[in-house]
Amino acid sequence: MRNERVVATPHLGASTAEAQAGVAIDAAEQVIAVLNGQPARYAINAPLIPPETLSVLAPFFAVASGVGRVVAQLAEGQMSGIDIGYDGEIANYDVSALKAAVLGGLLEGISEERINIVNANIIAQRRGLRVTERKNPICENYASLITVSAATSAGVTAVAGTVMRGELHIVRVNNYWIDLVPKGGYFLFSDHLDRPGLIGSVGMVTGTADINISSMQVSRLKLRGQALMVLELDQPLGEEQIQQLLSIPDVYTAKVVKL
Repeated sequence: MRNERVVATPHLGASTAEAQAGVAIDAAEQVIAVLNGQPARYAINAPLIPPETLSVLAPFFAVASGVGRVVAQLAEGQMSGIDIGYDGEIANYDVSALKAAVLGGLLEGISEERINIVNANIIAQRRGLRVTERKNPICENYASLITVSAATSAGVTAVAGTVMRGELHIVRVNNYWIDLVPKGGYFLFSDHLDRPGLIGSVGMVTGTADINISSMQVSRLKLRGQALMVLELDQPLGEEQIQQLLSIPDVYTAKVVKL
């Protein structure tokens, strides 16, 4: 019973061997779900999420957590406030579990505690984070959208995500519309001036470092104006390569995000 991979539970009312096996499997599945950031189905110290609500919100737990992780890695400065927006169909439901998933993604790199629906608000308050939420049942471009904005000493960073074809899609970073599908890789986010030759200069840095670019997206606000480039990389860039990118004229920021 000391094996760290064994979780013991009390007798839960199963009277046959088959029923006891079924209860054990159900308990294990719920533990896995909770450790993956999903709410517990039968928690004694958390509000019960009705099955009809869970069926709608379940695909968005990964979105909420993923958007939170992107914001945490892109934001500069001391974080003081978080605003979470729920647009579209999800705005019609109790989104407490989604809020916990957002905070879990935001704080997972800096908090020693595992964040869940029970302690999310408490941990945020301990860290001095002011958390606000807003709902809008109308969403122009998507059935549902989660937007997380972080206010820091350096400004505001906003990221939005949704579910399409059963997958998490990051669709907006600040004012730039994009379409990223995180699958555990590395992404280079770079704010720059939209001009000829700049993308080639960035490619020279990654090529010299023998780091392959598997995909690229560029979103701009206007012709020859400010733009955001996102490169999906097979490996992360080192600090030396980051500094080389920042030395390129008209490159304003360069950050590697693990998604």
